[in-house]
Amino acid sequence: MKKIIISIFLLTIVYGSRPIEMIAQQLSLSNQYVVNKFSLSPAYAGAGEIFEAFGNYRRDWMGISGAPETKSIYADGLVYKNMGLGGSVTSQQAGIFTNLSANLNYAYHLHLSGFHYLSLGIGLGVIENHLDLSSKGAQDDPIALNANRTSTMMNASFGIVYRNRVIDFGFSAPQLLKNKTMDTHLYYLETQYQGHLSYKVALNKTWAIAPTAIVMLPKDAPTFYEIAIPIIYQNKIWLTPTYKKSSIAIGLGARICSNFIFNYSYEFSSMGISGQSSGTHEITIGWKLNKKKNDEPTPDAKKPYYKWLGK
Repeated sequence: MKKIIISIFLLTIVYGSRPIEMIAQQLSLSNQYVVNKFSLSPAYAGAGEIFEAFGNYRRDWMGISGAPETKSIYADGLVYKNMGLGGSVTSQQAGIFTNLSANLNYAYHLHLSGFHYLSLGIGLGVIENHLDLSSKGAQDDPIALNANRTSTMMNASFGIVYRNRVIDFGFSAPQLLKNKTMDTHLYYLETQYQGHLSYKVALNKTWAIAPTAIVMLPKDAPTFYEIAIPIIYQNKIWLTPTYKKSSIAIGLGARICSNFIFNYSYEFSSMGISGQSSGTHEITIGWKLNKKKNDEPTPDAKKPYYKWLGK
C-alpha cells in the first residue's frame, strides 16, 4: 500500500491530478521543443517541408525511487504540397503506474503571403494505462488487487500556428476529450490547453537568440509557464537557459553534419521533492532530411536570374 501511495503522490506532482483517488493523464514537461516544434502542436506536422524524426528520453528527479521516466519518438513530414502528417509514441512510468500513448496527426499549411503561413492541425490518439501489481506491497492491498490492471482511453488534439521567418505564435489543445476509464479510481482524461510564442532575433551574422514562452492551462490544476532563451552560434550550436514556474534548466545542443541534431538539458529545483533529488536529465536526438536544392539554370546575359525566378 505504501508503494501505491508514493506512486500516486509522484504522479500527482508531475501530472497535476485532482484529489488523490484519481490520476489525471496530464502531459509530461519536456524540453525537446527547442529542437522539435512538432512536440508542441499537431499544427507543426510537415511545417518544415522536410521529413524529420526525434527520439527523446527524460528522467525526472534522479535518486528518487519510482520517479517519473518518459520515452518518446516523434516523426513528421510534408506529404503533398501544403499537407503534413506526423505521429508520436510516448511511454511514461512513475512507480507502479505506466501509460503508453500513440498519436497520428494531420496538418494543413495555408500560405497567406510571402513568408507568412497559418497552420492548422488535428490529431487522434489512444492511451493505454497499466497498473503493475507485481510487488508484494501491491499484492497485499485489496483495493489495488480489485482495480483494473489495464485500461484504454481515446484522445483528440487540435492546434493552430501563425508563423513567418522570425515569429511563431500558436494555441493548442493537446487533450480535447474528457474521458474516464471504467475504474474511475485510477485514471481520467481531462481537457488541457497550451499557448506558445517564439521570436528569433539575429544579433549579427554569427549569433542569434530565439526567446520562447509557453503557458499550459490544465483543468483543475495550477497554470504552468516557462521561458527559454536559446543562444545560437552559426545555427549549429546553442545554449538554452530556461526559467520554469518551479525549476530552472540549462540545455546544450548542436547540429552535426547538417542532418543530425543532439540536445541535452539538466533541470534542477530547490522546491519540494525535486530539491531532494539530484535533478532531471533529458536527451533528444534527431535527424532531418535536407531540403532539395532549387534546380535553377545558370543565369546569363540574355536572361538574368530575376527572370528565371518569375518563370
